[in-house]
Amino acid sequence: MTRKSKKTVITIETRQRTLFRRSRRKIFAWCERCAAETLMVLPDEAAKLRGISPRAIYRQIEDGDLHFTETENDALLICSNSLSIKNKKQ
Repeated sequence: MTRKSKKTVITIETRQRTLFRRSRRKIFAWCERCAAETLMVLPDEAAKLRGISPRAIYRQIEDGDLHFTETENDALLICSNSLSIKNKKQ
């Protein structure tokens, strides 16, 4: 008598969703390199959007990879257009 073995296949599907909540106040400022008024973000927010550390954001600014401006009270603002450009390059 032959013995039949059963094979069970289990498939598990997973999904991941990441939500980024921006501050309620949107900041628009002139970006010299884009030559346009653009949405600006703070370094911590830029780091979250890129999935990297704030220090890495500062390195990208120092390397000239990201557009930025400084406000009168020395706040650093990063051009959201340059974040998008950087995303497309990777």
